[in-house]
Amino acid sequence: MNRRRFLALLFVALTGTASISTCQTLYFPAKIFSDDAQLDKFVRNWYGEQLSALKEPSLLALANDHTAQSYRFLWLRSFHHPVAVRLDVKADGSATLTTKKTSGAGGYKPGRLTLSTSTGLTKLQTDAFLKKVDAVRFWDLPSVPKEPNSPDGAEWIIEGVKNGQYHLAERQSPTDGAIFDLGRILAIHLARLKIPKREMY
Repeated sequence: MNRRRFLALLFVALTGTASISTCQTLYFPAKIFSDDAQLDKFVRNWYGEQLSALKEPSLLALANDHTAQSYRFLWLRSFHHPVAVRLDVKADGSATLTTKKTSGAGGYKPGRLTLSTSTGLTKLQTDAFLKKVDAVRFWDLPSVPKEPNSPDGAEWIIEGVKNGQYHLAERQSPTDGAIFDLGRILAIHLARLKIPKREMY
C-alpha cells in the first residue's frame, strides 16, 4: 500500500471523514496524484495545507502568466519541519530564491511559519539550474511514481511553470534520480539549508 493511501485510510479511520481541512487556494489540478478522486483530493488538501502554512503562492495559477518561469521544491518529511524553496526567474535571466520553513512536520500539521528569506541568484547560477532541469528532462517526467511507496518517509515534490505550462513530479524519499538532484540543488546548494544527515530522507 502506498503512503498516500495509507495516510488517507488512517485519517478516515480516526476521524470518520475523507478530507482534511480544505485549502482555499488551488495549488494543484484535479487527478494529478491519483485517478481515485477521494485519494487525489486528500493528497491535494494535505500538500495544499502545507503550502498555505508556508505562505506560498499557487504555481498553477502563475501558469496563466506566459512570461513567468518558476520552480519550487516542497519537502515534506514525516517527522521534520516542512520546507519550500522557490526559484523565480527574472526577465534578465537572474532569479530570486525564496526559502521557507514551518514549525510542524510534513506528515502531520504544518505549524506556523518560522523561516522566510529571499536572496538573489546570478544569471550564471540560474542558468546552471535551468540546464539541470533540461538535463534531467523534468518536463517529461511522470507526475507520480509507478512503484509502490512505504507508509513512512518524505515527499519530494518539484513544481515548474514555463511558457504557460505547469508540471509537477513527486517522489518518495528518493536517493538518486531527477527529483533528488533538483531538490538537493535547490535546498542544499542554493538555499544552503543546514540539514543533519539523519534528517536527509
